[in-house]
Amino acid sequence: MHTVNVEIQANKPYNYPIFIGNGILEKAGSYLKRYIKAKKLLIVSNQTVYSLYGEQVKKSLLAEGFNVEILLLPEGERHKNINSLEKIWTKAIQYKLERKDAIIAFGGGVTGDVTGFAAATYLRGIDFAQIPTTLLAQVDSSVGGKVAVNHQLGKNLIGNFYQPKIVIADTAVLSSLPLTELKVGLAEVLKYGFIEKTCGLNKINSSFIDFLEKNKDLIFSLNPSILEELVKYCCELKACVVNKDEKESGLRAILNFGHTIGHAIEKCYGYNNINHGEAVAIGMKGAFFIAGAKNLIDENYVQKSINLLDDYKMSYKIDKNFTPDDLYESMQVDKKVQAGKIRFILPVSPSEVRIFDDISKEEAITAIKTLY
Repeated sequence: MHTVNVEIQANKPYNYPIFIGNGILEKAGSYLKRYIKAKKLLIVSNQTVYSLYGEQVKKSLLAEGFNVEILLLPEGERHKNINSLEKIWTKAIQYKLERKDAIIAFGGGVTGDVTGFAAATYLRGIDFAQIPTTLLAQVDSSVGGKVAVNHQLGKNLIGNFYQPKIVIADTAVLSSLPLTELKVGLAEVLKYGFIEKTCGLNKINSSFIDFLEKNKDLIFSLNPSILEELVKYCCELKACVVNKDEKESGLRAILNFGHTIGHAIEKCYGYNNINHGEAVAIGMKGAFFIAGAKNLIDENYVQKSINLLDDYKMSYKIDKNFTPDDLYESMQVDKKVQAGKIRFILPVSPSEVRIFDDISKEEAITAIKTLY
């Protein structure tokens, strides 16, 4: 088992561990007991996850003396909304959760985001923990305290920064993921390869891109030791960024590489018929095309990066149901917009990115047209 620590700066009382290992779900109760003082726990999950692992987790929690109540939410990005938030609030009130109690997010990124936001707002904030069960959640969304719901006019526009007390990532549960869901997480994993050097992790002594190229087949075959190493390193990279910039005042924006176009794609699809990983993969390609056209990077690096995305089966295209202008309009309603300017995170050298707010509409549209 590995442990990664998130230690927020500026004298804030956030310091929590991310436990990563194969088969650690059965010890969830003992881990939570060390970091949460609650007696009552509300577990928020969905039917698929709970049917596979729910009883195992519940048994572990009961063995440690917790009182447990379960709430199962509908699955999918389109359910990351105010309706799901109200369901959690209502269940918490009915269960009579008090400020000393806690809410546990047990599922993927959607579950973690909406549950964390519910915990941040219920009784003005009670403890919560993350038990992520998808690759996307384990390497990205469960770490760093971003919690939110979507609005019909844009993704993650309503939310907060609210840190969990503990994250428990059991890589064994990834074996139950369908290939499409695994690839959602792999899009975010590849993102870390493209931004690695900018994250500022002092211990970097090898290329994550090289690791991903060398171990692609082992990753797709869910090799246990490779998966643990993969999740651990992605969490280390994200923790390094979050430790320096909890609330995205600067550096943390690099974690949105590929998301400017990606979030706009999701919105145009109405959060249906495309998943987050597909949209981000397309968005990363768009960022490479913009950077190449502006001569920020050479054509060899553009092609090598596009090839890596395609090698990981990220060869997605945008449907022709909406126009490049529709996408550009959606990008203008995004939480990353500042002073009316759309911000793009673009590559400037291998594994390094920078934030740009001077990309013209013509440059963006030209790149978007290559993504159909």
